[in-house]
Amino acid sequence: MYDRLNMLSDQQLLYNFSANPMYSWKPGSVCNANAATWPVLSTARATVAQLNLGPCAMLAPHIHRANNLVVAVSGSTHTYMVQENGARLVEQVLSPGMMTIFPPASVHSMYNMGCGNNQLYSFLDDADPGTLNIAQAFFMMPKNIGMQVMPFVNLADGNWTATAQQIPAVGTGSQEGFEECRRKCGLEQHRFAGEHVGA
Repeated sequence: MYDRLNMLSDQQLLYNFSANPMYSWKPGSVCNANAATWPVLSTARATVAQLNLGPCAMLAPHIHRANNLVVAVSGSTHTYMVQENGARLVEQVLSPGMMTIFPPASVHSMYNMGCGNNQLYSFLDDADPGTLNIAQAFFMMPKNIGMQVMPFVNLADGNWTATAQQIPAVGTGSQEGFEECRRKCGLEQHRFAGEHVGA
C-alpha cells in the first residue's frame, strides 16, 4: 500500500463532484465517482454518486447490479423501491442524516417534492454498478412483446418507436417531475414530445 501511495500525487487522491460534466441542478444530476471517472477507485470495488435533485426533480425508476446505500444531505426526498415480483412497495422520506438501502436489481426511484435543492450521496459496492432505466429498457423490446405485456399502451400514431422517443431522455440522470409540483414552485411547465400547447 505504501508503494502504491507513492505512485499517486495528492491531487490524484482528490475527487471534485462539482467538476463532473454531468453536474447540474436543472433539473438535477447524478455525478459518479467510479473507476472510469476516478481511476484510483479501480481497485476499490466501489462507486460513489452525488445525487442533485432540483425543485420537483426526480430519478426515474431504475436498477443497479449492486447494493445501493443512499444518504440524504439536504432537503426531504421521497424514495420508492420494489425488490422483486410479489414484494411490497417500500416508501421512505429521507431527511438530512437519514439513509436507506436498495438491494441489487431492485427497482427504485427518488423524487424531490419541494421547491428547494435536495442533495444525496449514493454508495454502491461495485466499481461498475451500471444503471438501467426501466421505461427505456421496456421500449427497447420488440413491439409485439411490449404490447402483449401492456396492451393498453396508447401508441403515438400507432408507432412503437415514436412512443419510445417521447420518454424523457436519461440526460444528466435526473428529469423534471410532476406538473402539480412545478406549478406550486412557479416553474415553467414542460411538454412531452408530440404534446401540443394547451393540451
